[in-house]
Amino acid sequence: MPRSVMAMLVLVLAGTVLPLLMAGAAAADKLDDIKARGKLLIGVTETSPPFSFRDSGKGIVGYDVDLAERVAKNLGVADEKVALINAERIAALQHDRVDLVAVGMTRSKNRVPDIDFSYAYLDSPHMILVRKDGGIGHVTQLAGRKLALVRSASVDADLMAAVPTMQIVLFDTYDAAFAALADKRADGFLADKMLVLWYAQKSGHAADFTLIGDYELPRTAGFALKKNEPHLLDFVDRTLLKLEASGEAAKIFDAWFAPLPRTFRIQPD
Repeated sequence: MPRSVMAMLVLVLAGTVLPLLMAGAAAADKLDDIKARGKLLIGVTETSPPFSFRDSGKGIVGYDVDLAERVAKNLGVADEKVALINAERIAALQHDRVDLVAVGMTRSKNRVPDIDFSYAYLDSPHMILVRKDGGIGHVTQLAGRKLALVRSASVDADLMAAVPTMQIVLFDTYDAAFAALADKRADGFLADKMLVLWYAQKSGHAADFTLIGDYELPRTAGFALKKNEPHLLDFVDRTLLKLEASGEAAKIFDAWFAPLPRTFRIQPD
C-alpha cells in the first residue's frame, strides 16, 4: 500500500477513534468514579453536634452523617468518613479528597461559585439563645453585652448595625460557646435555631433558656458537592426526596432532635 494511502487511513482512523475516546472520557464523572471505587467518601467534622461529631465509642456520628450514609446505601457502595476542619471543606471537594461534605453546611450564595449544594435537609434560621434570667427580651438589649459565636461563624451586617456596641466573643466549638452562655460568661449564643435548642435540651435545664423573638436570619443546610457534577448531584437530590417520601428522613431528624418539632420537608428548591 502506498505510504500516502496509509497516511490517509491513519488520519481517518484518528478522526474517528479520538472523538469516541474523548466522548467516553467526558461521559465518565464522579458518580461513575464512586461506583467503580465501591466507596463514598464523606467529609465530616468532629466538633459540630448534633450534625457531625465524634462520640467516644461510636466514632463520628450525627444527623448529617446518618443522611450521608443513606446516600451510600442507596448507591450500593460502602461509606468512608474523612474528618475535616471547616477551612478544608471546599478544598477537599475541589481536590477530590471527599465526594460530599456532611457537616450542617449553610447553603450560602457566596459559596455557589465554588461548590454545589443538594436540596436542603435542614431549614433552621440563625437565632440567639439567652438565659431567661438575663433580662434580654429584644435584640437591642444586647448593647454592651457579650454574644458567643464559634470561630467559623459571623454576625450579619443588619445585626451589627442594630447593636453596634455588642461584644463578639469567639469560641473554638459549639460546646464551648453554649457553656459560656450557661455559665454567664456570655449573654447570648448565636447559631442556627435547632442547634441552640438542642444544646438547651441536652443541658437538662431547657426551661432556663429562651430565644430572642425579634431576630431571625434564614438558613438552610445541605450536602456540599464538587462543582459541575450533575449526575452525582441529581442522585443525591433524588435520594433525599426518596427518604422524605418514605418517612425515613423524619425518623432520622427525630432521632437527633426530638422532642424539638420538625417544621420543614425536604423538597426541590
